Amino acid sequence: MTDTLPDVVVVGQRRPHGSGAAFPSPGGGGGGGVNNPGGIHQNEIEENPEAPPEPFNPCADPVTAEEWNVDAAAAEAAKAIAAHAAAAGEGDLNVRERGAYLYRGANGQILVGPITAGPAFVNGGFGSVALDMTGIDPTSIVGSVHSHAVGNHLPSDVGPNGEPGDIQHLGWMTGISATSRLYIVAQNLVGAGQTPYNQVNVYTSQNAQSARDNFQPGPEVNPDAQPCPGG
Repeated sequence: MTDTLPDVVVVGQRRPHGSGAAFPSPGGGGGGGVNNPGGIHQNEIEENPEAPPEPFNPCADPVTAEEWNVDAAAAEAAKAIAAHAAAAGEGDLNVRERGAYLYRGANGQILVGPITAGPAFVNGGFGSVALDMTGIDPTSIVGSVHSHAVGNHLPSDVGPNGEPGDIQHLGWMTGISATSRLYIVAQNLVGAGQTPYNQVNVYTSQNAQSARDNFQPGPEVNPDAQPCPGG
């Protein structure tokens, strides 16, 4: 009897929130190394049922490469947001919201738009930020990133004045709400002896409301995510 292993599906550079699992890494073949100088191996000439399968390479398929590269741009935006706060003399993300659009450039690369800042938090941490579309074709937007106060990793619901929540607004701006990605960056809550970091969680129209209803943040993105080669 031969067991059939399920297909490996890697969606971006993400892990389930709170899992502590390793983030995905790009697979695929590689060059030679100290113990593998390259060249032709016997299992490349003759079929060997015992040979291990090639690792899944998300960068080898345009569909999976897209998610990989958008996640990398979100991680870049999170770092840019933190740098923007530091340049303003704010030591962390707990003073006001900041954010930017993610969009597809003319060469296909996913780029980070201008970082903007909102007003200082009021009423225990409520804030907002208007993102800058200068020089960005709305149809090229693939997502957005904005910051929340410490521990607030969930997307916002409808605002106090009836304005749309994060994911609805992003869908209205792009016209593709089903596939637009919303990234929230917020410093995580940690215990004694642990080091806090700016955590990035991702949402779409498929999981945003259930995340809010169940108080369960979406998948966590690798804060050090890198794009595919040439991506």
